Amino acid sequence: MLLKWSLLFLCLFITTPSVTLDEFSKGKQQQHFPQELKKKQLYLGMTLKKFKKKAPKATRLDKESEFKIEYMEAVSDSSITSYSYLFTKDKEPLLYAITIAYKDMSTVRALAESLMGKPNNNEEWRMEPSIIKEDFTMAAWTFGHKLVYGATIINSEWEKGFQSN
Repeated sequence: MLLKWSLLFLCLFITTPSVTLDEFSKGKQQQHFPQELKKKQLYLGMTLKKFKKKAPKATRLDKESEFKIEYMEAVSDSSITSYSYLFTKDKEPLLYAITIAYKDMSTVRALAESLMGKPNNNEEWRMEPSIIKEDFTMAAWTFGHKLVYGATIINSEWEKGFQSN
């Protein structure tokens, strides 16, 4: 009888769909992303290798930099003109910043507040590691017609934290 129950439990455990830690954590940070970015299934901390599979239309910019690799993706969306992605310049580069450029500057701040509420760090948003289930802090801010997401990922320009306003 015990063997039957053990086998049944094992079968249920094996066939039950599970969510990987990677999917769980990216979902926690993606809850702060606009729908268009969520659809791309991109997230901060993603490897360049995974990024290339998810964003094949993004092209690498030839700007030489000591500390970052930059990709740009032009978009013909009704509200977005482009996405910009920054990666650490490591053996295995990690995505540490995503910038969304909107056509209409007047709606960017309202959009950000609808996603993340009122800013919790002067005029910016901070999401601590415990909130997004990551080993880095995520921040967001508006800059003209852009909404920027950044992370304190090792070897990024924000590794030691974000400057406060």
